[in-house]
Amino acid sequence: MTQEPKDKPAARIYCRRVQRDLPVQEHGACPYCFGARQQIRTGEHGEFCDYHPDKDPVNFGFPPDSSRNLSG
Repeated sequence: MTQEPKDKPAARIYCRRVQRDLPVQEHGACPYCFGARQQIRTGEHGEFCDYHPDKDPVNFGFPPDSSRNLSG
């Protein structure tokens, strides 16, 4: 995994799932993103993103500190 040069800010691409700009590497970690880093950098969601806002969940599971998990 290559890192961005220190003098150049990391590329940020709009995420349809969380509705904000995210660094390219965060898109790569998303379960809906399937493209290579170069495809993600294009910003063309059809090239790298399989998220469908009307049918796919935004989050997966519950936070580890939620009352659901703490009660056993």
